Amino acid sequence: MGIGHVDPNRLGIVSAVMLTGWHAVWLGLVATGQAQRVADFVLRMHAMKSEVVVEPFDPGMAALLLVATAVLGYAGGAATAALWNCLGSVGVAGRAAGKAGVSARV
Repeated sequence: MGIGHVDPNRLGIVSAVMLTGWHAVWLGLVATGQAQRVADFVLRMHAMKSEVVVEPFDPGMAALLLVATAVLGYAGGAATAALWNCLGSVGVAGRAAGKAGVSARV
């Protein structure tokens, strides 16, 4: 049995909180001066080397990053739920038609 209906608002909020939280952790690393070491380590784990330079902490840019990730996280989560619900309703209609002996193929 499938998942069924997903509330777009709820998934939007969960996605926004998760994405914003992840970026808040990153900003904490930037603010404490640890972000460069983390970035270098992550790149090295992926067998990559780059001249990425982490800039000093800027409260205005930090706020912009958090707002942008919250908005994009919400929009992405809500859109994913809407798409899931749309595709799920097509699948349910197709299964119902198949049970009635009618082909659901187009």
